Amino acid sequence: MASTMDDGEARRGGEATTSASSGLPVRVLVEAAMLAAMTGLSFHISSLFRFDAYFGALFPLPVVIACARWGSAAARRTLVVATLLLLLISGPLRALNYFFLHARGRVGGSPCPASALTRTFGIVCSLSVSSLLYRENVMKLLVTQMYALLDQFAANVGATFAPDITWVWATAMVLILVNSLSYTLILHMVYTIVLNAVTRRNFANAPAKVCRALGVPF
Repeated sequence: MASTMDDGEARRGGEATTSASSGLPVRVLVEAAMLAAMTGLSFHISSLFRFDAYFGALFPLPVVIACARWGSAAARRTLVVATLLLLLISGPLRALNYFFLHARGRVGGSPCPASALTRTFGIVCSLSVSSLLYRENVMKLLVTQMYALLDQFAANVGATFAPDITWVWATAMVLILVNSLSYTLILHMVYTIVLNAVTRRNFANAPAKVCRALGVPF
């Protein structure tokens, strides 16, 4: 009986030591690990079966839930573990794509334009990494294809002007920014509803008119 009590105290002491060394309680570490495993598995399966275009808005959700429940430290831990897990099971390209495109860390306190700029920077970084791994300038290839399509369209309609490559580059960057802005706007609206059910507060800092339109308290 005494030895059993001593063993239980030793286990509790070991858990406390682990919590102190990591800076987070054991419960937070376990929940962060579960959220990271769910993120990595869902992203890996979606990438294999080409479902990532349909479920892309759900990939940042575990990190945001960790931040809403336990703070930024738990969100960073979830992000790092999920990225390392994807690095092991999916390879460096998909792991970096997840990190650059879907790893927000936190929605609350970050306005939609700032999140859009962050995603735009992530897209550029993802294209740069892809170009480095494929040994091909992916962004230049996309812009060249856009230029060829515009040139062919101008020839078909009988236009006498030719598109400027500089304007094509500028249009591509504007389209990427518009895509990021629409994505983050939808993300903020969805997470305002989801996080209200998790935290019972306006974690996403949505304006009062948006909260009333979505039917959530503010």
